[in-house]
Amino acid sequence: MALYSIGDQARAFAVQVASNRLKTSLGTLSDELASGEVSDIGQRLQGNTQVLRRIETQLAAAQQYGTNSEEASLWLNGMQEILGQVQSQTSELGLSLLASPFAETEGLLRMRSGEAGDMLASVVSHLNSNLGGAYLFSGQNVDQPALRSGAEILSELETLTAGLTTATDVAAAVEDWFDGPEGAGGFLDVAYEGSLDAPLVFPVSEGQSISVTTTAASSSVRKVLTGLATAALVDRGILTGEHHEQRELLRRGGQILADNDADLLAEMARIGQKQQFAQRSQAENSSAIAMLQTARNDMRVADPFETAGALTQVETQLQTLYTVTARLSQLRLSEFLR
Repeated sequence: MALYSIGDQARAFAVQVASNRLKTSLGTLSDELASGEVSDIGQRLQGNTQVLRRIETQLAAAQQYGTNSEEASLWLNGMQEILGQVQSQTSELGLSLLASPFAETEGLLRMRSGEAGDMLASVVSHLNSNLGGAYLFSGQNVDQPALRSGAEILSELETLTAGLTTATDVAAAVEDWFDGPEGAGGFLDVAYEGSLDAPLVFPVSEGQSISVTTTAASSSVRKVLTGLATAALVDRGILTGEHHEQRELLRRGGQILADNDADLLAEMARIGQKQQFAQRSQAENSSAIAMLQTARNDMRVADPFETAGALTQVETQLQTLYTVTARLSQLRLSEFLR
C-alpha cells in the first residue's frame, strides 16, 4: 500500500485556505446576525430575484407617493390657513365699510381708507407666504413671490384713476384693471408674477394626483384685492374734495368684499376637499409601504437562531483548526488570527 505525505509548504497552504474560508464565513454570519438580513439574497431566492426587484420598485414608488402626499397636505394646509385669515379680516372690514355713517368727515374717511390700505399690504404679504422657500400662491412659479407689494399696486391704480371725478368711474377702472385678461396691461401683467393655467401637481398614487389650482390670480382672491384697493385709493388722494364720492368709493370697496365672501369660502371649501384627499392618500401610501416592507423583509430576513447556530459551528471549526495548527507550529491565537 502506497503512502503519501504532505510537505510543510503544502500543509501551510491548506491551513491558510481553510483559515481564510472560516474567517470569511465568520464575518458573513456576524454581519447577518447584526443586520438581520441574509448576505446572499440570490442563494436565498434560488436565483429568482425578479420578485424582490419588483417589490423594491413598488416600495420606492410608494415611498415617493407618500412623500408627495405629505407635501401636498402641508401645502394645502398652509393655503387654507392663509385664506382663512384673509377671509376673516376682509369680511369684517367689508361690513364695517358698508355700515360706516354717511356723515363722516374727510379726515375720518381717509383714516378708514388707510385701514383698507394697511389690510391690502397685509393680504399681499400673506399671499406671498412660502413653505420651505416655495411660494404657495404662485402656481408653478414656486421660486418667486406671487405678487408685487401692496404699495406698488396702489401706485399703479393711482396713476390709472387720476383725473376721474366719480366713485363709479374710479371703481369701474379698478375693477377692469384687476379683471382684465393677460396682455391687457392690468393686474395679470403688472402685479401678478405667478403662473397662469398651469396648476401645481402632486402625484399621490399611480394614476392619481392632486392639482392645486388656487393662486393669487384666482377670481375670488383677486376680488379681495379689488375691494381693498378700491377703498384704499381715498387715502391716496383720489376724489379729493368730493366728500360724497369718497364715501361712495369706500362703500363700493366694502360691497365688493361683502359680495365676494361666499366665493372666497367656496374656494376654501375646494381646498378642503383636496386636503381630505391628500390625507386619505397619506394613509393609503403608509399602508402600502408597510405591506411592501413586510414582503421584502420576509425575503431578506435571516433567521437569528439558524444564524447563531451556524456562527457557533464556524467558531468551533476555527478553534479546532487553531488547536491543530498550534500543535504543529506552536502558534499563538493572536498571531493565527492576523
